[in-house]
Amino acid sequence: MNPLKFMESRLGRFSPKYRKLVLRTYVVTLRLVLTVAFPSMVAGIFYALIGKREKQYAAFLRGSKTWGTAVIKMTKTNLVLKNEIQIPEKGHMIFLNHVNEIDFPYDCLVVNKPYLANQVIKKTLIAYWWMKAMGSQVFETSKAATIAVSVRNLLKGLSTTSYIVYPEGHNSYSEIIQPMQKGMVKLAYENKIPVVVVLKSGITTYQTEPMFAKVGYKFIGRYEPWTHSSWESFRDFLYETMSKEKIALDSEIGTVREPVSSKSK
Repeated sequence: MNPLKFMESRLGRFSPKYRKLVLRTYVVTLRLVLTVAFPSMVAGIFYALIGKREKQYAAFLRGSKTWGTAVIKMTKTNLVLKNEIQIPEKGHMIFLNHVNEIDFPYDCLVVNKPYLANQVIKKTLIAYWWMKAMGSQVFETSKAATIAVSVRNLLKGLSTTSYIVYPEGHNSYSEIIQPMQKGMVKLAYENKIPVVVVLKSGITTYQTEPMFAKVGYKFIGRYEPWTHSSWESFRDFLYETMSKEKIALDSEIGTVREPVSSKSK
């Protein structure tokens, strides 16, 4: 799909300022690939050719961090880490709130782990290629057979890494935590995969003002699904915990939870 048409279909309700920022955020990756991220890409391709997958993923992950740094510089953002972001090297699903198109580069910088993405990512060719190159997986849900394959691939991948997961299932365009979707929560519960929660605040600022945002990240905790009586109980616990901690983080950062509408007039 043409990137401009894809952006228009997704962001037509937002202001021209926000749409321009999203375009700049993704176009800048082309410059990064040819400059500061180039050595990481070359190293990653080399390791891929000789079959060193873990080193390949590590190289592309290093390159992905440059995206977050570039967006901070481009938007003059104040990025605040409220505590140590303790990301387990492997075996965990990392649950983050998903706000809008601008949080991807920050997640790459702060969390810096592969994603467990849905099929939509396939529509963005360059992003899809780089995400796959850094060890991300696309969780196919089109039919039972593809789900089974995706689960097997996930469990295999967890032996060497942890994955970023967006349990709300979609962009919220809001600072308010949305209800947890069944899929990833149930998957974690049934396969006894521990979950780490990290929250972000301030990303909605970009929807009304593309410059001088204050964005905060905070490590919330590690949780064991099997200590709950059912996946529904675990889902409710996660939702309540993330909602409560998000309110606290917003207060610490000074984030307006429901900013003025960014729709075009």
